[in-house]
Amino acid sequence: MLEAVIFDFGGTLFHGGDAVERAVDARYEEMHDLGYGIDRETFDRVTAETSERFAERYHGDHRRFELGRYTDLFFEVWGRDAPERELEALDRVFWETRLAHESLDDDAESLVRGCRDRGLFVGAITNGNELMTDHRLESAGLADAFDLVLTSTEVGAEKSTVEPFEVFLDRTGVAGEACLMVGDRTDEDMFAGEVGMTTVQVTASATPPVGPERDPDYVVETLAAVESVVDELA
Repeated sequence: MLEAVIFDFGGTLFHGGDAVERAVDARYEEMHDLGYGIDRETFDRVTAETSERFAERYHGDHRRFELGRYTDLFFEVWGRDAPERELEALDRVFWETRLAHESLDDDAESLVRGCRDRGLFVGAITNGNELMTDHRLESAGLADAFDLVLTSTEVGAEKSTVEPFEVFLDRTGVAGEACLMVGDRTDEDMFAGEVGMTTVQVTASATPPVGPERDPDYVVETLAAVESVVDELA
């Protein structure tokens, strides 16, 4: 019998729209404010190469969410040096801008609170840091809706490994077979199946995989359709 429902944040409960593009623009403006003379064409070229290298080097590594980590690689690709405080400042501008332009899925609050009303334990496991997670919960008014929220930086491992799911089971005492993991990424969220959790992929805003994948038990298009899966399992 279902006892707990666990949600992913980015791509599942929260959607970006043009948030990434706005965040990249904000990083570019901040670089100029800090005195780095880089034209937009060069900036865009270095950004594209950095993003490719970043995925290769850090996917599956919780350290990718440490402030300054991406920008440090940007400057490595660009062939320049920068002090740590400016690396962190540029990353902070990126994340704060991106998070400010995210939106909560139209069906997220009703689904999450509906699970609570059923007496289910409601959790979240998200790849990210506390800055990102706190901002999302506060802006959406959902800080009181979750019994447990785990971040990859807190756990020291990402969802492209089994460790965060093992930590969730250890902390809650719930059996894996009594949990449903709701996410969008087959290379991250579906690793919950490795500890016996039932998994459902929401495809409407799914992020393309960049690492090894796991098949979900259920595939639905929208977050609203997850309710029928909860009905079936409960």
